Amino acid sequence: MLLKTLIFSGLLVMFMPVHQAKAEGQLTIYCSVQYRVCERMTQIFSEKYNVDAKFVRNSTGSTLSKIKAERTKPQGDIWYGGTLEPHFQAADLGLLYPYRSPKQAETIPQLKSLLDKHGEYTSIGYMIVLGMGVNTEKFKQLGIKEYPKCWKDLIDPKFKDQVQMPDPRSSGTGYTFIATLVQLFGEDEAFRYLKALHKNISNYAQSGTEKTNLSRGDAAVTVGFIHGYETEKEKGAPVKAILPCEGDSYSLGGISIIKGARNLKNAKLFMDWALSAEAQEIPWRKEKMYQIPTNIYAEASPNSADPKKLHLINFDFDRFGSDEEGKRLTKKWLDEVKLK
Repeated sequence: MLLKTLIFSGLLVMFMPVHQAKAEGQLTIYCSVQYRVCERMTQIFSEKYNVDAKFVRNSTGSTLSKIKAERTKPQGDIWYGGTLEPHFQAADLGLLYPYRSPKQAETIPQLKSLLDKHGEYTSIGYMIVLGMGVNTEKFKQLGIKEYPKCWKDLIDPKFKDQVQMPDPRSSGTGYTFIATLVQLFGEDEAFRYLKALHKNISNYAQSGTEKTNLSRGDAAVTVGFIHGYETEKEKGAPVKAILPCEGDSYSLGGISIIKGARNLKNAKLFMDWALSAEAQEIPWRKEKMYQIPTNIYAEASPNSADPKKLHLINFDFDRFGSDEEGKRLTKKWLDEVKLK
């Protein structure tokens, strides 16, 4: 369909504007990006617009579960970040407020058809590319000379107890990985692969922790979005990002207003701002987080993956973004892989 060629769990943090005496309203952001990015985005928005903003940081899957649980009495106003598919699932369930931001007009043209169909409820704030990370020192310790080049390399017995992937029950990254395999190999072969991979898995990690675990040598290989591996490398960790040979999968960062938002005006203001070039450069300029901006006027970091050099699959967001399909595949993974 498109782009073919192209824990802080539950912590509540509040920011008060430093130079202004009274905030103009409030805002509660449910945030599913890295903690430091949540913190920085909230702080800058608060100071720029004189809004008393706070955020709750959770993984994508956990945030969706939280919004479901609060549907009769919403506590959040806007959901920022996390993989796109759970945002679409939230829309399917009637959990989102319709708002098509005028800033969608500045989104890269490759995403126009997706926004035409789904942009009434969800906007797109960034792009992230799925891949593998390896700990180069761990490979030396294990005496393994070659890094994996393809997804199928990870089922080699030499990687027994040395692979981690995010748990798809709570992690949007984990679900994106399963959806990617189904699209690359077909569902039957994808689940045969996941069963074989299970023999090498040491831990189905909570969202985001797989990169930290890799950096400290708890695993030799992990599955994740590659911008996170680049950040770990800059911190000095012996980490290398790898794009698998079968083709490059990706996801997009969603931004959605929660139905029943108590601070609707500020939720719309935050969405408009988060879609701006200024806001989309904040993660890499301020926090060295290298997701790819989707605003046509935003500058990407030199450390970000270059979409022009990627061989991206035709990710079917309609199918894999449906609540029914998400539940079905996650349950199938649990029943046929995790609990076997």
